[in-house]
Amino acid sequence: MTGAQTELDALKADWELCKVQDDQKHSLISGLLACIEDLSDKLSEVKSELRDKKDVVKLARKEAEEAEKQIQALKLEKARHAFASVIIDGDCMPFKDELVTQGLDGGKRAAHLLKLAVNEELQSWIPATAPHLRVVIRVYANVKGLAKTYKEMEVLSEPVFNEFIRGFNMGNASCDYIDAGDGKECSDKKVEATVQLHLPDTHCQQILFGGTADNGYARLLGPYAEDEEIRGRITLLEGPPFAYELADIKDKFHTASFKNVFRSGKLLNSKRRVSFLANPSAIPSGGYASAVAKSLISKPPSATQQGSTTSRAVIPTQLLRNNLGQRVDAPLTYLQKDFIILKNRKLCNHFHLLGKCPFLETNGKCQHYHGERVSISQAAALRAVARQSPCQRRLNCSDPDCIFGHRCTRDNCVPGDCKFHSTMHHTNTEIVS
Repeated sequence: MTGAQTELDALKADWELCKVQDDQKHSLISGLLACIEDLSDKLSEVKSELRDKKDVVKLARKEAEEAEKQIQALKLEKARHAFASVIIDGDCMPFKDELVTQGLDGGKRAAHLLKLAVNEELQSWIPATAPHLRVVIRVYANVKGLAKTYKEMEVLSEPVFNEFIRGFNMGNASCDYIDAGDGKECSDKKVEATVQLHLPDTHCQQILFGGTADNGYARLLGPYAEDEEIRGRITLLEGPPFAYELADIKDKFHTASFKNVFRSGKLLNSKRRVSFLANPSAIPSGGYASAVAKSLISKPPSATQQGSTTSRAVIPTQLLRNNLGQRVDAPLTYLQKDFIILKNRKLCNHFHLLGKCPFLETNGKCQHYHGERVSISQAAALRAVARQSPCQRRLNCSDPDCIFGHRCTRDNCVPGDCKFHSTMHHTNTEIVS
């Protein structure tokens, strides 16, 4: 019995072992099935996300294709409306005399030559864009003043000049010669307004600016000299030499010269002078000129001084004032051509007029040219140039060496639109002391 019981116990033990092993197998299989089910769910989620992403990618690709089509359409539309703006100040950049004197035919020919020169210039350095560009040309000028200058220079009569303008406007539908009015800065304001209108215009690919003989435009162009993107869209046209303030920045811009279209020099009328001490003995007693004459001839120069006046400027040493005690500038005699030449040079006015330079004495250097001082025959013209800058002390100035202007001398000047203070306009010039 004992042997049978032992065997039975052994069988029970084996059975229990088998049951444990079956439980382990069941647990393992159950775990595997649960894992498979979990992975299957995750796979379904991934497949769903993948389908969504494919849809998103497909939609994004479609939108990108649509955007590219729109971009291309906009580029084509921009190309169709692209233009180059040619803006000319006709007062300081006149057309060649041989064109102007031909009247109607000369105007038509000037418009044709200018349009041709502009197209060639554009194609020479932006050929990919140039064929699509329309060229719009605007010339602003004081027509009345120019006609008067041409007449005084005996170049042509006013009717012929008017015919030239008519021919220019007829020569090409995109060419306009516009009378800006007979104010001193009417043309300047029209030119500046047109530049500021076209420069932000995305359709305007290039501005060809013709007014570089006028220092006033340095304020317009100067801020763009350091902006590589903007200055790349501006071409400076040279006719007469660059004004000295613009000459300093011209190398930062693209430049061009249309020598068969514009004069290489300004219109100069050597007959025009401002009367002053042409013959001191002939000056009537009393008044403005007399007081100035006395102040200049009261102290005859010594022999040594006389020997050096050929290369030295002589300046008044007596302050002139009106009945209100306001500073009055002495009138000056000079040739207009000397005024233009000296205005376009970067001279140190203090040095050439006074023989000393405050910038050199204070800072050890001066940005303007010294060299040999101007002759006495040019000193008056240089003084007129210096007087274009207003004195900061205005009419109360008591400095006998002051070279700046104390009164605006421009005709038809509107106070407020001028760098001279409103009190420095239309002042009494009758000398009392």
